[in-house]
Amino acid sequence: MKDALLAPLFSGPALTPVLDSHDFDQWRLVIEGTLGDHRSTLRSPSSSFRTRVAIGQAGPLQVVHLQGQGQMELQRIQEADKAVLWLPLQGWSQERINGRWETAEPGEALLMRPGDGLEGITSLRMEGLSIVLPPDQLEFNSPARIGAGRHNRALVKAALGFAEAVAMGRAGAEHAALELLDVLQSWELQTSLLQGQPRERITAVRRRAYVEQTRQWMDLHLHEAIDIRRIATAMGVSTRTLQYAFLDDRGHSPMAELKRLRLRRLRQLLLDPEQRQHSTAELMVRAGLLACGATAADYRRYCGESPRETRQPSQNR
Repeated sequence: MKDALLAPLFSGPALTPVLDSHDFDQWRLVIEGTLGDHRSTLRSPSSSFRTRVAIGQAGPLQVVHLQGQGQMELQRIQEADKAVLWLPLQGWSQERINGRWETAEPGEALLMRPGDGLEGITSLRMEGLSIVLPPDQLEFNSPARIGAGRHNRALVKAALGFAEAVAMGRAGAEHAALELLDVLQSWELQTSLLQGQPRERITAVRRRAYVEQTRQWMDLHLHEAIDIRRIATAMGVSTRTLQYAFLDDRGHSPMAELKRLRLRRLRQLLLDPEQRQHSTAELMVRAGLLACGATAADYRRYCGESPRETRQPSQNR
């Protein structure tokens, strides 16, 4: 495995570096001191492990910037005196929280409440932000995964805005912390209402339907040359309506979602033993992607590992 962290997407002069090490035990001690008890173990060789950790704080909230190389098997129980909001920036983690499997991808978030049990695995490389929250700010039993939907997008946006304000040392960082707590309470209330009252405004239902139907259509046509006009025509809506629906529900454009789906398909093909006889370039084309270095770089940022590393058996990583 190449000894290199992913080029960071997040940084700031006001963050305090607390660790830059190849020692997994040191990493675990730092994580236990910031996020809480962590009994995770390495699945990849310890000789290839690398990590950087930096922290910052504003008001009652702390942000922890994590970079890592080395696939981990996660196991932890969230401590009673804090909650953690995890925002992956590069790479992914598949986690079972209180018995339910969740996959955290860039642009989404996971919320760990006091007492929550977590186990799972990570990609070979990751970058992300953990925001440590006071437990008394959480009132409802909301889902752990914060994905699609306007109220979910608002929470992720507020969390990233707070982290950026802290990292850059802005004067409004404490205000951003209070704003994040306000958005978190609104998110919990709206999530609770949606769980108890399935009826929503017809416009919201239609937008969600556009998005889900479009994703299903994309999934059937990943290998084809597709542009936004063809997608809108297939869905029977205008390009403007389709763009707005995706931005509102997913936080990005239909074409960005198409690329995510193609990268996921490429990962499925790379992991399929029956595709071993096909080259990585061939599988890229079959997934609707260009067989080039730019695609490999996009894959590495999204999946946290290179296409070649995905094809290697996990026991050899």
